[in-house]
Amino acid sequence: MYKLDRNNNQDQLTKLTKTSLTEQGLRERFDLEKWIADSPDVLGEDLLVLQTEYTLPSDLRIDILALDTDANLVIIELKRDKSGDNIDWQAVKYASYCSNLTVDQLSDLLAKRENIGTDSARLRIKEFIDEELVDEDLSAVNQDQRIILLAGEFHPYIISSVLWLREYGVDIRCIRFQCFVDDDGTLFINPEVIIPLPEAEDYTTRKEAKEQVQRKNPEHERTVFSLAVENLSPEGLSERLLKTLNQSDSALTPRLLKFLEILLSEDRAFGREEVKEALLNCGIGRDIGQAGRFLSNLSQFLTKPKNTHLRQIIKFDGGERHGQIKDNYQIKEEYQDVVRNTLQRTKASSMSMNTTTI
Repeated sequence: MYKLDRNNNQDQLTKLTKTSLTEQGLRERFDLEKWIADSPDVLGEDLLVLQTEYTLPSDLRIDILALDTDANLVIIELKRDKSGDNIDWQAVKYASYCSNLTVDQLSDLLAKRENIGTDSARLRIKEFIDEELVDEDLSAVNQDQRIILLAGEFHPYIISSVLWLREYGVDIRCIRFQCFVDDDGTLFINPEVIIPLPEAEDYTTRKEAKEQVQRKNPEHERTVFSLAVENLSPEGLSERLLKTLNQSDSALTPRLLKFLEILLSEDRAFGREEVKEALLNCGIGRDIGQAGRFLSNLSQFLTKPKNTHLRQIIKFDGGERHGQIKDNYQIKEEYQDVVRNTLQRTKASSMSMNTTTI
């Protein structure tokens, strides 16, 4: 790794010296663990940390226990420098035990960590998880478990076993945590995902997910995913869309309204990043990460088997399979007026209800 020094318009590369946390006098539990717990996005994703140093009945301790936005429990094991040759087996044992933790138990862990009430902890979990996965009893939480191994270097045996486990549907990844220091003593940290390779992650993840679903239940994907398109008349399409937009008990409804308004703002396809920015500008999400999760909710909603009418009016690229990312959303030209008029009817209906209430 190199540092670029720019002095008087003369660029100069300075090679950084590779070091380790041990050499820098930093500790696994009180430094590395705290960094990750305080800033879990350093692992490359949005995580809700539930507890650190979680002690099992066997007196073994899990370094960090967290949730991802898909409601999976994430077991994170840290090694300050070299991984050793059994960190994978250790993490698998932890994941096996934690697969039986209930939502109430996980809420209690978060409540203790953040010093809040259990009800507040449940609400935090509900707000963190992708909207389409959440119901009142949070039954989607901890249906699956993931493992993240983080170390300065990984033993070859660990690399081999992780690759083998992934082939059989275990969601486990390795992040190499490298340290460098410059001549001034400034420490640079470089977390690098080495399994799965970032350049091939989308392909690898989709392939593994498909194989895992087929092993578990070949019919599962058909029950949660469809690309079938309705063939309704303009009147029938308007009524069906109006019914969808009048689901006042769904938190997804106002986001769907804004989503449709964004797509109607211009007669063209809107890229995924464009839509995320536009949603955030409309007040959908507290930051770009949450706006992105809400867009994922909407994308999943588009491919639910019951929403054939939405696929009649909206086209997109990608998304040929469950879990695959969609892009370039566009309302089909022949249905733009239908959607526009239906949105107006929805707003008029909402105003009328508000006036009546007042």
